[in-house]
This record gives sequence, structure tokens and C-alpha cells, in this order.
Amino acid sequence: MNNYFPDLIGQKAVKKKLSFYIEAFNQTGVCPFLLLTGAKGLGKTQFSKAFAKNLNNQDGSKRTFIEINCSTIRNNEQFFEQIFLPIICDNEVTILFDECHALPKDLTMAFLTIFNTETSTKKKFEWDEMSFEFDFKKQTFIFATTESDQIFPPLKDRLTNVDFEPYSQTELGEILRLCAPETMIQDNCLKEVSKSVRNNARNAVMRAKEISLYCGAKKKFLFSLKDYKDLCDQVSILPLGLTYTEKQILEVLNKQGSATLTGLAAKLGLSKTSIQKDHELYLLNKNLIEIDGRRKITSKGIDVCKILESI
Repeated sequence: MNNYFPDLIGQKAVKKKLSFYIEAFNQTGVCPFLLLTGAKGLGKTQFSKAFAKNLNNQDGSKRTFIEINCSTIRNNEQFFEQIFLPIICDNEVTILFDECHALPKDLTMAFLTIFNTETSTKKKFEWDEMSFEFDFKKQTFIFATTESDQIFPPLKDRLTNVDFEPYSQTELGEILRLCAPETMIQDNCLKEVSKSVRNNARNAVMRAKEISLYCGAKKKFLFSLKDYKDLCDQVSILPLGLTYTEKQILEVLNKQGSATLTGLAAKLGLSKTSIQKDHELYLLNKNLIEIDGRRKITSKGIDVCKILESI
């Protein structure tokens, strides 16, 4: 099978699935309506762009890629007047609807009709006494979200799911090296840096930029473990890439042994929702805390606290 994603690391299953749809498109001119799902920073947008680059228009030219954040779409009127007519209608394009769980309700209902196709590659939609024709040989639709549970189920049923998975430490190291091409990161250093990038490609790219800036400022090519420790001190990189709020949570639990969500919120001055959505998930992923009614620190979390105390 051709390598359609030479510049993207990891996501083997995603690559195989998207490659299948690229090759099918090359023969049929049609692609299913795709739904890319997975946690933040796993590369859904980058894979969408790379996928679009492999789709040719009917004249052989590359298909235009357009990215739309669904939170900016207010209603049907805005979509059809400001997006469909000037951008989609009669054009050959690939459109990414990012954060598609934020689609307005009326447009979600419209999409239920528009994407309810069987054998036809065209669909007419009547709205506000006007007729809009979608041609799925000209228009390729991709949806992406981190919150697939919030997509209206009947709409989700019309989309073909492509599920992303977390990156391995080795893959994160490959991304770091790829994004810092002018720097030689020593192997033992790369292993430590990889531990700090929070399991996702976006964070690896950001860390690679910090390394490039560090080496550029010091006019050096080799990046060693000593350099990494210096960088951690300068830009406040904590072990495992922890945020300072996550550090506070661990410190509270280490001191108290356990705490309720309400108690943690009161201690930190944050909302319970913020703690649950923005901070606890990573601590749970790294097995630093556990939840059994109350929040408790694990033995691994205690070990990390000892390291934090020494910094």
C-alpha cells in the first residue's frame, strides 16, 4: 500500500483506514463522510490536511482544503449564505468541520437530511424557499471532535468513524526529532523529553520548538540531558509534563491522604468541573491518583511528589 502520510508519525490504524479511502476515491471519485475522534493533540487536523492533499479533482489538480470551527457557525442562515454559497457550491473542496459537537441544532438537523444518502452522489436540500445541491463527487466532508459523545446520535450514524489512539513514547520521540531537524537530541535525553509531552503530538511539537529555540540561543547543535535539565529550569517543565495545578493536586493528596472533589476544589480555588475535565484525567492516565468515591494518591504519585520536592 502506498505511503500517503510520509511526514506523520504513528497512528498506524488511522493511516491504513484513510489510505483505503484515498485509493477508493481515486477509483470512484467518492469518499464516505468521515468522523475523526480522539483526545486533544493526537493529530486529527494534521491527518485531515494530509488526507485532503491526496485527493485529486476531476481535472487532476489537488483538492482545496477548508477548515471550519463549528463553534463559529451560529445557524443555518450563516452556513448557507456565508459558507455553502461562496465556498462549497459548485466547487471541488474538502471541508473539515472541527469540534463538530458544537454544531448548532438547526444545522445538525439539516445535515441529517443532507448526509442521508444511499446510492446517489448528489443531494438537494430545501431551506428558506431555496434549493441547495450538494455533489459528493465534488465535495468531501470530514468531521472531527474530542467529544464524540456530544454529537447527535442520528448524525453520528451517518458518519464513518476513524478513531485515534495515544502515541507511544517511541513515537513521541520520533515526532520530537522530526520537528527539531536542526538539533541532534541525544538518545538518553530524548527518552526523558518524551516523558514530558503528555502523550500527544501537539505537545511534542511545542517541546521541539522549545528545544530548537534553546539550541539556537546557545548556538549549539547537540542537545544533551544536561541541556534538558537547564531548559526545564528556564521554562518550568515539571516531571511527566505536569501542570502546576496537577502538582498542587498531588501535593494536597500526598499531605491529606485523600480528599473529596468538593474539598479539592475548595483547596485549589477551582471549579469541580475544571478539576475533573482539565486536570484529573492526566493524573489518572499516568496512574498518579485513583478515584474510589474520594481522590487518593497512588504509590507512583507519592514517588513523583518526592521528585517534585527536590526540584
